[in-house]
Amino acid sequence: MARGATSMRAVKHRSRLAGFTLLELLVVVMIIGIVTAGMLLSMSFAGKDTDLETESKRLLSLMNYAREQSELQTRQYGIYFGQHGYAFVVYDVRQAVWRTVLEDDALRERTLPSGLEFKLVVDARPIVLKDSVDLPSPSASDSASRSKPYSRMLAHTGSQSSSDSDTDSSSDSDSDSDSKARSFAPQVMIFSSGDLSSFKITVERASAGRSITLDENQDGDIVEKPMVGSGR
Repeated sequence: MARGATSMRAVKHRSRLAGFTLLELLVVVMIIGIVTAGMLLSMSFAGKDTDLETESKRLLSLMNYAREQSELQTRQYGIYFGQHGYAFVVYDVRQAVWRTVLEDDALRERTLPSGLEFKLVVDARPIVLKDSVDLPSPSASDSASRSKPYSRMLAHTGSQSSSDSDTDSSSDSDSDSDSKARSFAPQVMIFSSGDLSSFKITVERASAGRSITLDENQDGDIVEKPMVGSGR
């Protein structure tokens, strides 16, 4: 009987040891998972910035695309940068103004993700960028012609003096819009020959001290410099 009791106690003791070992294994696996996740997060925040890299590559691709279109169409293109976005424009020979590229959705106005911003240097001079892309209305030069039928309608429904006043006000507004459109010009020019203005555009995440710069190399190609900043 004593021997049987001793054997039972030994089995129970081994069971407890086996259970404790399994718990230890689970704890070790959990610790390894936490450490691995921490390492991956550390690598992501210190050495990689997906949004920054994606936006710089997109800008590089679009600039090369606009350059090709400029040569193919023998038209002058340009890029206008704001602090948090950019837009491609094309020179309209008929109206003698720069306007947005309405006929090509790939060259539409774009906004950077939150936390990213631009810094621009043209001809070795830093350019002060506006907070947003402020383009003139693409239809500014046509607004006067659209407003004339409305002005004539007012002449039949109100006093002549009121109509004249509204027409004058409309004409002043159209004149201001036209003036803004005609004085507007992009900071970076893409000529029909394929040449570009001398520029350096930097996409940066100031809060993390990371940035990527695009500029031209000696062969005239637009190149993306390696990311600089934290973790590099």
